[in-house]
Amino acid sequence: MSMFKQLTYFIFYISIILTATSCQAEPEVTMPDKPLEIVLNTTAKALYESNPEYTAFQENDAQPMGVTFQGYNFPTSNMATTTFIYPNGQITLNNVVTVMGLDNLKDNDRSLEFLSISFFLRDESNNITDEKAYDQTMTLFDELENKGWVFNYSIGSPRLFKQDSFDFTIADHTSDLNLDFTYPLTFEEWMQLDDIHTWQLRHGTDVFMDIRYNRQTDPATNNRYYLMDLDILSEKELVQQMVDSVNRNSWDQYYPEEYKDLPLARLQSETQALEMGLNIQQDQPDYTLPLVLEKTGIDTSKFVSIDPYKITYEEFIKRQEAGEDMTPYYENQPTAKPEITSQAKGRCPANQPCPKSGYWFTLAKADSRAYFKQGDIMPDYPNNNWGEVIWQFDGEKG
Repeated sequence: MSMFKQLTYFIFYISIILTATSCQAEPEVTMPDKPLEIVLNTTAKALYESNPEYTAFQENDAQPMGVTFQGYNFPTSNMATTTFIYPNGQITLNNVVTVMGLDNLKDNDRSLEFLSISFFLRDESNNITDEKAYDQTMTLFDELENKGWVFNYSIGSPRLFKQDSFDFTIADHTSDLNLDFTYPLTFEEWMQLDDIHTWQLRHGTDVFMDIRYNRQTDPATNNRYYLMDLDILSEKELVQQMVDSVNRNSWDQYYPEEYKDLPLARLQSETQALEMGLNIQQDQPDYTLPLVLEKTGIDTSKFVSIDPYKITYEEFIKRQEAGEDMTPYYENQPTAKPEITSQAKGRCPANQPCPKSGYWFTLAKADSRAYFKQGDIMPDYPNNNWGEVIWQFDGEKG
């Protein structure tokens, strides 16, 4: 992890401590016996109304660009118990200091599609040993696995076996997002992880969760502290984070461009893994994102990777830039090539009459968006790197 990112999280950690300490100077409010209950995809108003006992702890913080953080803040002397309720399950967390939801005021159909719960791992004292933090985290992971949560390997991430996911994570110049939370970490391996580490999980395709710990040492007392964050996302929020922030509300128009770059991203990380002597699990299935399928026609379960055993990332780039047809280096040729069939925008194969006047684009060629009149023959681009040329309707305005 970069030094800048570590510094960012450390500043956030200190801000939590300072905020919580400042709260202790005020008269302490009695903590309700009933746990705070939160649900994804609700409104801030509904969240507050369903937890009237926690009104005294409510916080909201307006940010630029029409975004407001909605939620709750608790002092470290009086931390909360919070239950997160999701389809067909729930999980309860203790020692919670903040619950934050992202409320986008510019979205007319807005709801809290991102929630973050911050809580401490601790024992009877205010701090905790590394051994006890390890035990509590493994217990949490076991509970989540037993409740149907699975490792969420991102589409485009390397296809690694569990043991290899650990070796890849602790190597230099690799992402810290590839460690499978179901891999049975030993305590010694736990201590090899960075002081800030993130695991990615999902429950079906209804809820996605990033679990991040921040391990810090108080230089004055040498006490250890573990601040845990559970970032909970809807599918919509997940895919919105894949496009530029200015395009969030029209993500379905920009996602196809991001999607077509993912095979190269996967090849780059899998080339790194092979250079480390690790193995690639080529039969690891990808999964469908229903909202993406509905809005763009892309079935992400049919994602086609570039075969890392046939070509390295560097060699692929070199040959592609030289104009070589790279199609033979894709896996499962030719039938498994992802087909994008956006019924909402319309589609038209190459060499067929244009069914509707307007602007059309194809993923088979960069910067292909152009205006065609009804009846025009749609162009073909043979020997492209994508495969079959499918044109997609993109509106009547330029």
